[in-house]
Amino acid sequence: MQTDRFIAHVYEACPQLAPDVVHQCTLITLDSLCEQLPKDQTARMAEQLPSEIADAIRAGGDRADTSYVPISLDEFYGKVAFRTELSDEDTRQLVAGVIRTLEKALSDGEAEAVALDLPSELDQLLR
Repeated sequence: MQTDRFIAHVYEACPQLAPDVVHQCTLITLDSLCEQLPKDQTARMAEQLPSEIADAIRAGGDRADTSYVPISLDEFYGKVAFRTELSDEDTRQLVAGVIRTLEKALSDGEAEAVALDLPSELDQLLR
């Protein structure tokens, strides 16, 4: 899946946002998600995705939290909302669109591995 197609799928979940906003916020969301994954997991994910998407994934993986303090789903949404400057409702729609698109873009085995590696409350994003 190419970057433009990936972003177009996310845009379908939140058409009220401008396409350039969806593009930038998608990258921020992926970066934020990958901060919660082991670096080796983000490297495997990045291999399956187009370069711009992969760069955001690697950036998040490079800053992965090593404290092993799980983040709650509400904290994750808050982090994404803060970084994207979107409303809570737009943030939730965007995150849902990014997650659905990511699941389509990754192999089944890789999507399952990501769900297993996420903190327990965040893994429900991928179910």
